[in-house]
Amino acid sequence: MDVSGCAGLVTGGASGIGAAIAADLRGAGARVVVADRSGGEIATDLSEPGNARQMVADAVERLGGLDLLVNNAGAYSSPTYPINEDWRSPLEVNLLAVMEAIRHALPSLARRPGSVVNVASSAGQGGEPYPGVEYAVAKAGVIRLTTALATVDGVRVNCVSPHTVATEAVLRALETETLEEIAPPPPTLLQLDDVVAGVRRLIEDDSLSGRVLVLSGGEDPRFL
Repeated sequence: MDVSGCAGLVTGGASGIGAAIAADLRGAGARVVVADRSGGEIATDLSEPGNARQMVADAVERLGGLDLLVNNAGAYSSPTYPINEDWRSPLEVNLLAVMEAIRHALPSLARRPGSVVNVASSAGQGGEPYPGVEYAVAKAGVIRLTTALATVDGVRVNCVSPHTVATEAVLRALETETLEEIAPPPPTLLQLDDVVAGVRRLIEDDSLSGRVLVLSGGEDPRFL
């Protein structure tokens, strides 16, 4: 797929990974709408059920249709499951909103047909213990959602699964050592440019569908 001239929606695109993806797509000639809790063209809280549907409708109206959907929005809060009751919200923003956005974007995406790229996390891979249970479960769900869908109505669905990325938020957390409370960071942080390149690869290569591209700092990209 040629990105130039495409109409795209990037969720969680006001900062960090999402902002870098949106900037790259715009630089390549795409018309992009950013959805975020604050700072985006579409203000939405994807931890609230039903908001993803309205977000997609707003994006389609603004752009006259969709060719690209990048499900980047996500959140990691202090682990809650099984100790506390408030564990459903991370599942909503990290997994259920992704499912809802794809479902409601498909009629528009299928006209081209277009491309979906989901952003998962290394937290969703492997079988070792992880402190943020609900986050790990949600990101594992995003990975399996991608491989289970693969291609729907001609729309290719793919996924990037990065390890810790050197965003401003992560770098601040490293300075205060709060990141250690979530999960020990790798020796080499993944750079934003590497994630952006991975997303572009999945969008542009029409032979790829249902693929999960694993990205880790200091290592070559690989497919699961």
